[in-house]
Amino acid sequence: MKKRIATIYNHQHCFTKTLSDYIHIGIQSENVESETYEAEFICENLQLLDKVDSIIFGTPTYFGNVSTSIKKLMDSTVHIWDNKKWNNKIAAGFTHSSALSGDKQSALMSIFIFAQQHGMIWTGIDLKSNEKPKNFDINLNRLGSWMGLMAESPNKDENLKTNVSDIKTAEYFGARIAKITKKF
Repeated sequence: MKKRIATIYNHQHCFTKTLSDYIHIGIQSENVESETYEAEFICENLQLLDKVDSIIFGTPTYFGNVSTSIKKLMDSTVHIWDNKKWNNKIAAGFTHSSALSGDKQSALMSIFIFAQQHGMIWTGIDLKSNEKPKNFDINLNRLGSWMGLMAESPNKDENLKTNVSDIKTAEYFGARIAKITKKF
């Protein structure tokens, strides 16, 4: 039976959607099924997550925390928590902010705690900061996060240029989650 991963992103017009698209590419490179869902949609359709093996949560970092739509999703899972439906599913998280730090680790920590309360198995990034893994022509994990994927939002003053390292790190992250999902 083929493994399945769901990636949940903040909303369609957010950089989390872009990152989720690249995570999706990484997942598919490992021959694992991948679906991406907007947080508001999945709140109303939580049953779609019953059949996945792993869930990756993505949020912009707002004032050191997750976005309102991701928090709403978290709050809507009480019956899932009560019935331990996500127990032992793989979990991971990603976030971005326009500042290099932007307190992104706080947002990832919120997702991590949420996943732990559901009994999920957390997966982070296994790269050193600015490491160049095999099959990649650039350094990845430039922001030095091990808890999950961190990226810098495109700067409006620079014509929305996206850092290539962040995009390639998202692909790597998706492939890593897929590899781990296949092992379980």
